[in-house]
Formats: sequence, structure tokens, C-alpha cells
Amino acid sequence: MLLLDCDEGADKGKTYTYFASMPAMMTTLTGGAYAGDGGGGGRPYDYVMKVDDDTFLLLGALVETLRAAPSEDAYCGVGLPVYNRAFPPFMLGMGYLLPWDLVEWIATSDMVKREAIGPEDVTTGNWLNKGNKAKNRLNIFPRMYDYKSAKPGDFLENTIGVHQLKEDIRWAHTLEHFNLTRLDPSSKLYNF
Repeated sequence: MLLLDCDEGADKGKTYTYFASMPAMMTTLTGGAYAGDGGGGGRPYDYVMKVDDDTFLLLGALVETLRAAPSEDAYCGVGLPVYNRAFPPFMLGMGYLLPWDLVEWIATSDMVKREAIGPEDVTTGNWLNKGNKAKNRLNIFPRMYDYKSAKPGDFLENTIGVHQLKEDIRWAHTLEHFNLTRLDPSSKLYNF
């Protein structure tokens, strides 16, 4: 869990604070240098993701999708299909991720700092567009989508994420559909 020193709200600069704080936080956590490179070229992480708390992610599906995608100067999320699907101007706020090079750029860009306030998903896209960044855009529509109902046909087979799980019953339907209510007996997530 991260506690950020900022106002809560999707249009009050929280997303800027989150991304811009990452490089300093990682330096602090590793004693002044990033711990190990783990194949990431000295970066602590390949990607940093902003995701709503009412979004369920299938991380395995996301990781597999990212394996085939460029890992620098990239922007991954759900672009509005009414715009350019191949190069959307911004990704919807349900969840999007940036590679470490763009996270470091956000932390040091005066333009981004000046334009931190606004609707977070559109604002993030504007930073990248004005900064001539994120040339590699990965639109994962329709694999990340809004919850429709508990009907099995409303969940896609190749799902990466389900959004708008604002009620417990929606979480229950989603977890049940993806068979995540039955933990393996060897799991350390519970102990009876």
C-alpha cells in the first residue's frame, strides 16, 4: 500500500503524484540505488501501473500480453474505440501502465508538473502527447472492460481486467467466474 501526500480525487493531481513519486521512493527503499536489475537494465521495475480500486486484474494475462510488447516509450491500457484504436490519445482510467523510462520522465518534466491537475486519464494522455512520448501504444480493448452482469457470456475468455466492481456482489460474481473463490489447498493465503 502506498500513502501519497496529495488530495484524493481523480482530477486533483493524484496520478501525477503517484507516478512522479516512484523514482524517489524506489531510491529511498533501496538505500540510494535501485536493487538488482532483474533483467530490467538497472530499473527497479519494467512497468508501473495505475489501476482503480474497483478493477479486478488477471495479472498472468497482463504479463503475457506485455511479453510481446515494447517495454520502452510505451503506454498500455484501454483506448476509447471511437478514437484511433492503434494510437489512442489516452487510456481510460480503469487501469493503464507506463514503462520505467516514462515514469522517470514524468518525475522530471516541468511541463507535466505544471499540467498535473485535470481528469487523470485524459491528463496522462495529454502529457505523453505534448511530450512526444509513448510512441508504442498498446490498446488492450476489449480485454479490459466494464462489468455487465453475472452471466458467463458477459466475461470474455481472454480477459485482462474487469472494471466497475463497486459492490461486493460484483466482486463475488467476478471472482467466482474466474474460479478464484476456490484456493488450492497448498496455498499459503489461508490456513484452516
